[in-house]
Amino acid sequence: MLQKIIIVCHLLIILLVSVISAKDVILVIRKDGNDFKDALRGIMVEIREDFEVKDKVIDKKTEVNEIVDEIHTANPKLVVLMDNTSIALFKRYQQGLKENDPLIPSVSIMGVLVGNAIASLKNASGISYEIPIVTSIVSLRTIIKSPMKKVGVMHRDYLKEFLEQNRKFCEMEGIEIIDIALPNKSEKYKSLLRNGLKDLIEQKKVDVLWVPNDNEFLQPDIIQDVWIPTAKKFKIPIVVGVEVLVKPQLDFGTFAVLPDHISLGSQVAEMIYDISDNNWMCKSNRVDPPLAVYKIINVVQAKRNFNVRDEDLGSVDKKVK
Repeated sequence: MLQKIIIVCHLLIILLVSVISAKDVILVIRKDGNDFKDALRGIMVEIREDFEVKDKVIDKKTEVNEIVDEIHTANPKLVVLMDNTSIALFKRYQQGLKENDPLIPSVSIMGVLVGNAIASLKNASGISYEIPIVTSIVSLRTIIKSPMKKVGVMHRDYLKEFLEQNRKFCEMEGIEIIDIALPNKSEKYKSLLRNGLKDLIEQKKVDVLWVPNDNEFLQPDIIQDVWIPTAKKFKIPIVVGVEVLVKPQLDFGTFAVLPDHISLGSQVAEMIYDISDNNWMCKSNRVDPPLAVYKIINVVQAKRNFNVRDEDLGSVDKKVK
């Protein structure tokens, strides 16, 4: 009898210790890909001692009921949403909540215009993915020794507010944004882009092109039929926000500036601690800028078209040859 009591007490102690030592869960919802993995690694390094991180990889076929099941199973204190697909799924999850259901806080990253994407989410915060245009252009003009006073931008209407915000900062550096807005929906983007780029370069005499991360403008056929011929014909520096677009094999992008994804993960971790200290409440849909950037240059194009020398590349993080 005494032995049974001792065994029961021992089991109770083990159970109590496990309950006390159980860590709060942070659920990450993301697509597959190296950039997402790097951001996750940045989060893990900072918070794994204090939180348990659960990783949910999604794709275009993922339905909202999978997210609901994952949240019910993991019971997370906070959800990290990587890219607009994850944000949209979590938004649908929130829309299905009952009036008194708890509102799990979220941190959204790596999406297009995160501030707009999370505007209707409750208890939400995020980090913007777009690097300010002035940051990219100022960085490039230290490498390519040309004035770069006029920046040409082709964009859809939804980016107007972003451009207006950037226009002020560019003006402080003596840079003028010259933009052409296209409708948010069209079946003629290929011809509209081709004509708009020709106008920006030949008529408006822009010094450099800045390309937004817009999936509609970066379809494979549009890259092949519009962007690459434009780069080859006019030999104008082209700034992009995706590493793959500066591959020499494409001969498209000259310079890419994007958030450093591991540092982005570290920044998310800091926000997680801030939110936990605030009783798991976000501060009114706050969206912070990314704190660290990663600069990549297409060395082949830069040397061939713009006479860039090796000694000009000291500030570049990655040189693609």
